[in-house]
Amino acid sequence: MLRQWEDLNAREHRMYERNNDKDQVMTVCTVAMAHLAMWTRDHYVPDDDAHATWKRLSPFFDLPGRVTRDPATVRVELRPFNDQQLTRDLHALCERVNAQAPHLPDGRQVVVSVGVSTARNPVLHSRC
Repeated sequence: MLRQWEDLNAREHRMYERNNDKDQVMTVCTVAMAHLAMWTRDHYVPDDDAHATWKRLSPFFDLPGRVTRDPATVRVELRPFNDQQLTRDLHALCERVNAQAPHLPDGRQVVVSVGVSTARNPVLHSRC
């Protein structure tokens, strides 16, 4: 019996525990992004899009832009869409955000705008 036990020990495979910490962090980040999208939709998206899905909102979160800051404000300038309807929706979103005058925890006001492209000046500042 001892011989069988030694043979069994010699053939056993080493077991490794899977580290899934990275998966847990990614799950937390995914849930946080979903909550951010829902909060943004609930507070700033016009009522006709009150039940917009992530598919509808994701282009707005993916927009490139520029952030500038000074002691009193943080300005977020977003690049307009190629689609006119989406650009109109973006202007409406900026108007709603600016009408509520959100502030950061440090007291600075957030101002959101849409950049305007022209032939002479690639991005001019246009406040919503």
